[in-house]
Amino acid sequence: MLVSAISSFRAIAMQHNAGMAMMHTNENNLSMLRASRLGETSFNALHQQDVKNSVSLAKNQLNYQVASAWKKQCEAKMKKEMEQQHKLNIIG
Repeated sequence: MLVSAISSFRAIAMQHNAGMAMMHTNENNLSMLRASRLGETSFNALHQQDVKNSVSLAKNQLNYQVASAWKKQCEAKMKKEMEQQHKLNIIG
């Protein structure tokens, strides 16, 4: 049961890390837009940064979904282990 709890905490940490990375990507998109208004703008550089941010956002969304599924699996496993432990306590 301890391994399942540790695994669950790692899944939660992975969720938080992916969420923070998505927030940073969105902040980067906004700062990129603000910087483009200042004067000379290289549209090629903006395009490359936009592609990079889009890929980063997609990767982090996938990581968040994987972490959510992992967390759900860990919770189900912990519940099963608790039921199994409860059955053992009744017999013992």
